[in-house]
Amino acid sequence: MKYKIKAQFLRPTYVQDYYSQVHHLNQGNLSIEEYIRELEKIVIKCDLHDLEKQIIVRYLGGLGIRYANVVD
Repeated sequence: MKYKIKAQFLRPTYVQDYYSQVHHLNQGNLSIEEYIRELEKIVIKCDLHDLEKQIIVRYLGGLGIRYANVVD
């Protein structure tokens, strides 16, 4: 039922748009907490079912360089 509702009310590019946002998300001026919250929000919206390792790589890829080196 969930899939039928989504198909009925969401634009066809909805999930694709959020996948794009996940791939292009950068920490920029966000705090680490804000960056994590934004990443989680996008992952939930696009119903991303990637492996945990893949999500971690996406997280580190968008994290600021000085933090990514420490976390990595």
